[in-house]
Amino acid sequence: MNKFFETLAAQEFSKVLMIGLGLTVFYWYFLYNDGSQITAQIMAMNDQLAAEEVKKKDTDNTLKQVQEMQEKIGQLSQKYEEISRRLPATLFSIDINKSIDDFARGSGVSVKSKKPGDNVRGEVVEEVPVEVTLEGTYAQLSRFAFLVGSAERMSRVKNVVISTLPEDPKRLKFSGNVVGYKLTPEKPAAAPGTGTPR
Repeated sequence: MNKFFETLAAQEFSKVLMIGLGLTVFYWYFLYNDGSQITAQIMAMNDQLAAEEVKKKDTDNTLKQVQEMQEKIGQLSQKYEEISRRLPATLFSIDINKSIDDFARGSGVSVKSKKPGDNVRGEVVEEVPVEVTLEGTYAQLSRFAFLVGSAERMSRVKNVVISTLPEDPKRLKFSGNVVGYKLTPEKPAAAPGTGTPR
């Protein structure tokens, strides 16, 4: 090291100054760190952290939605099982006609006409309507509607029109549909190899 300083001391001042400036420039551009690189790295890491937090929130929201959907699917499957236990797989207008006769006897109304309607097919249940015309007092008609509504297979009276009878104002004429419900038959699965023709 002493030889280096001796050689340096033997040089001219301008030459030493140029070497010093060259070393300073080299140090400044290649070795000196004023913290800007670290600051830039910190900012880049903060940006990455913010992006990861947004991804985490999205993931958490998605997981929450998945959990809610699973709960809803579970509830729907329980409701479907309940419906499928209570509703018959087959129900015909004849069955509803027999029940209407039983309800009419139980409530004291007189059945004037019964006419089967067209079945209304839904995704899970199928409606089997029967158009009826009844006559009786208000109490008798109310009792009939109650009996229909509390029956397992029939749970609805709809499109009801009640009018007075001209010959007896104490008696009423009831026209409407008694609707029974049955499970909609499942669509058969397509056999392998049978698809839509091309």
